Amino acid sequence: MILIEERPKNPTLTKYVDRYQLFIIKEPAFLKTIPNGMIECYFVKEGEFIKWDAESELTKSSGPLGFLPASNQPSLYHIPDNLICLNIKLNLKILSFSLFSGFLTEWKSFEANSLIPEVEQKIVLSGISDEAPEIDVNKIDSLIEQTLSKHAIDHQIEKVLELIEERLTGKFKVGDLAEGLNMSNKSFERWIRKEFNLTPKELWQVTRFQQVSYDLKHKPNRKFIDSLAYGYYDQSHFIKECRKITGYSPRELFSKMKLPTNDIIFE
Repeated sequence: MILIEERPKNPTLTKYVDRYQLFIIKEPAFLKTIPNGMIECYFVKEGEFIKWDAESELTKSSGPLGFLPASNQPSLYHIPDNLICLNIKLNLKILSFSLFSGFLTEWKSFEANSLIPEVEQKIVLSGISDEAPEIDVNKIDSLIEQTLSKHAIDHQIEKVLELIEERLTGKFKVGDLAEGLNMSNKSFERWIRKEFNLTPKELWQVTRFQQVSYDLKHKPNRKFIDSLAYGYYDQSHFIKECRKITGYSPRELFSKMKLPTNDIIFE
């Protein structure tokens, strides 16, 4: 299996696009995604992947393109044969654009063509092959920037996510966030549920876990005890939350992360 990851080069996009991923898989495989507080937009060049839908208890083919919502629950995927897929990880701040209004509650009806036009998708995918497994970052940056420039921004959504990021290492208080947006606690909780399909605490927890798991994965000198810097009461608190979010203890989770990314387990 080949997994290539690249970050946007356009500084304007780094707030909204976390990274680009290119998957090239040549044999049957199973993947488990770890909740990462991100929206996935994928474009399949060859093959398909099958997603297990926990709500309906049915499997569903990916199709050639689509979105996957941010969630605080793991997801299971099966690649039955082979797969060449370009994946775009979008930060939740992308929801501030009117293009994504209501996305997390109505994501199944959103078209990936709305982010990158169909003609341009074909151009980008045509440049990807086994012999040239590269991501044309400049091209994708340009296409996404052109799309986003046409849409208005809801600064409330950006602000609440910035407030959460500022509080990842402290204690969680709904009142602090609500006050920052000049809302009552109840109004704030309803608004968060509407925009993110999560409670305020769930949104904060998955955002925090994404950051600490990234640090533990990508900084070799980090140890599990360093998770305490993110506001966990002690190591047992971190272990408990890790099990709740991923189904694994931290040691089990990171031993299974064979890929260079921090949110996919490949078997």
